Amino acid sequence: MTDEDQTGGPDEGPSRAAKTAPGYGLSPTGATAAGLRPHWGPPVRRRVLAVLVLAVVVAVTAVLPPLLRPSPAPVYLALVTSHTGPGAPRGKEITRGVRFHLDRINRTGGVRGHPVRLLLYDDRADPQAARRAAERVVRDERVALVIGNTTSPTAMSAAPVYTAAHLPFITPTATADGITASPWCFRATYTNSYQGGFMAAYAHEVLGARSATVLHSATAYGRSLADGFGQAFATGGRVHRSVSLDGVVGPRSSGQLEEALKAVRLDEAKGPVILAMPEDPALDTLTYLRSHGVTNVVIGGDDLSNDRFASALAGSSQERAKPGSMTGRFYTASPQLADSLSGEGLQWAADYRDHYGVPPSWKAMSGQTAADLAVHALRAAEAPHGRVTARQHTAVREALAALNTPERSIPGLYGRVYFDATRSLHQPVTLGLVREGRVVSAPVQLTEYRPAEGLDVDEELAAGNAVRYRDKVLARQQVVHTGINVNRISALDTREGTFKADFFLWLRYTGSDDASAVDFANLADDRFTLPEPVRQSVKDGVKYRLYQIVTTFSAPLDFHRFPFDRQHLAIVVQNRTHPSSRVVYVVDRPLVTQDRAEALRSGRNVEDSIDGLPNWAVHDLALYTAAVGSTARLGDPDLTRGQTGVHFAQYVADVTVDRDVGPFLVKNLLPLLLSVAVTYATLFFPRDPRYTSTRVSLEVTAMLSAAVLLTNVTGSLPDIGYSVALEWAYYAFMFLVGTCVFISLAGAWLQEHDNIRAWNRLARVSRVYYPLFCSAVLLVYVLHFG
Repeated sequence: MTDEDQTGGPDEGPSRAAKTAPGYGLSPTGATAAGLRPHWGPPVRRRVLAVLVLAVVVAVTAVLPPLLRPSPAPVYLALVTSHTGPGAPRGKEITRGVRFHLDRINRTGGVRGHPVRLLLYDDRADPQAARRAAERVVRDERVALVIGNTTSPTAMSAAPVYTAAHLPFITPTATADGITASPWCFRATYTNSYQGGFMAAYAHEVLGARSATVLHSATAYGRSLADGFGQAFATGGRVHRSVSLDGVVGPRSSGQLEEALKAVRLDEAKGPVILAMPEDPALDTLTYLRSHGVTNVVIGGDDLSNDRFASALAGSSQERAKPGSMTGRFYTASPQLADSLSGEGLQWAADYRDHYGVPPSWKAMSGQTAADLAVHALRAAEAPHGRVTARQHTAVREALAALNTPERSIPGLYGRVYFDATRSLHQPVTLGLVREGRVVSAPVQLTEYRPAEGLDVDEELAAGNAVRYRDKVLARQQVVHTGINVNRISALDTREGTFKADFFLWLRYTGSDDASAVDFANLADDRFTLPEPVRQSVKDGVKYRLYQIVTTFSAPLDFHRFPFDRQHLAIVVQNRTHPSSRVVYVVDRPLVTQDRAEALRSGRNVEDSIDGLPNWAVHDLALYTAAVGSTARLGDPDLTRGQTGVHFAQYVADVTVDRDVGPFLVKNLLPLLLSVAVTYATLFFPRDPRYTSTRVSLEVTAMLSAAVLLTNVTGSLPDIGYSVALEWAYYAFMFLVGTCVFISLAGAWLQEHDNIRAWNRLARVSRVYYPLFCSAVLLVYVLHFG
């Protein structure tokens, strides 16, 4: 059928002039006279082509400049440690800690937009090689700061080179006191004097020692640690003998070991033996002493506080022949143990383990801390790059030196970190034991007294809960190795904010049974009481209690991302009576190293998952320590002189659950999607005034239906004072429908005034605008919620 046939035939059609007039043949909807087929004439094609060209120009203008812009110049750090030679294991741990942190920094934009690059130098744990490496570092004008060296001898050798060049450097792990004599040196750990003082206090106040024998290496590390211990121990006891060992290898080794054995045996009180030496000579010395019947307590320095040394003890022939002969009665000092990490530090350790396949040692943690301090200083000095000037080196040094009070500290893996008067990190000393080839926190610790605990110093000293040692007041802290093995998580009530948990709880400790007087800080069942242990024992003074708990807990749920929300269902264990200065709960070490798949298996049946939640999926289980404080003294007569209330230690099992979004969206969004389709269909109604009321009615109905659907979808949520993610989708749809109502009314007005061209343009724009708006909303949700 021709166009003439559709308009009444050739006899009744318009004249040739009318046919050639502008706009002839265009229907009100931009189609033919019947309004069914779009007109695609040259003017329209030119307009569409112009729009496409404009879009391409805008896209190129937005995308091309960033691509052509040169990348920001990198900021360079030098890392000097032992990549080869006998110190390679230590160097590997430190390098991993530094790299892992800098990779994170670079993924989040670097330092003021500049990526951080690491230049590696090998000192082979040799002082001469360390000095030569330092000379190469200072010749590289790109280096803004140095992380290294990582042993006391190498750091002592390299320090004069960095100092002469006015190049700031941070040693992650070297503890010899004299290293930080240079104003350009900073230390991401404590000094040997500080460490030795804690070791002396522990030997005297916890172990009851009145005499001790010190065996130390003839190095800066060994001498300063021996001196630090001896000076501190002299206030409450006496050092029976202090023996210097040049090494335990070579032709002189047997004579030196015999001298050490003789010195130990001359101590009739059988006081502790202090090993102030690196790993290899310490292992040989301890093996020799134990093989000759020495059963004294042995306390090692921080260099022995790692799982590699612990594994060497546990795997020795003597230990296999007589369990406990090497690992028993052995303590080691450490700046940080993995079982006492909490919060962000614990998450960092878990990410580190996932990346490298092994948990981080304290040396890796110190490497991370050194990198964190370095990044802070570089950022404060405005990211010196290119050829770094002396003024910029000074700015970096001053940024580090400014971190000298708690108020000026920065967040670290184990709390706020800052430098003391020696430019060494102010941090606690933890005493560890060897259990199953790993270093774990000892059952009793000494911690620096802090007024924030709300305890009166004199009363604590009189009660024996604290000791005064030299210029410090140290609180005696009972450490409880704690574990939770979840059997089932079920009955999550999102309206009430509660869930049911079935789990095993175990406590392992020495000393007072007050450690097992636990409560649950977020208990939702006020009728619950702690049941009797299902298993308990005492072995070598270590008490073990196992409980099975089945009850309901409350959880502070967050619905901002609903229904894409991830909830944290926590079980919070807390001591009922004692503050954290007296009792602290730490993660039982085997749980620190278990993988996530194992953690999510039921404690009653390893074939079952702990997931008993319909419409949810258990994502992760994290175990960590925490603390809660109260500014009130709560009328406790023992705390009446406290200044800031009481702080209690907590142990948290945090179960992370994700909502099963797929079925939820299908069930709850399908009616909305149908409304979207119906509303869009109204935009294709023909140009006829009789359809206007139908269009508006359908659109208003869709808006009201969306409001009803939204009420039903969010009906399971509690009363909250904010809009959740899904509500914004409904609000966007209501806004879209509102614009469609406006379009329908505007079209009716245009029809009434016979403005056919404007009606056509409005129809075309609305049919494109609608899907573009929906696509934009969908894209925002995909980008934001994945």
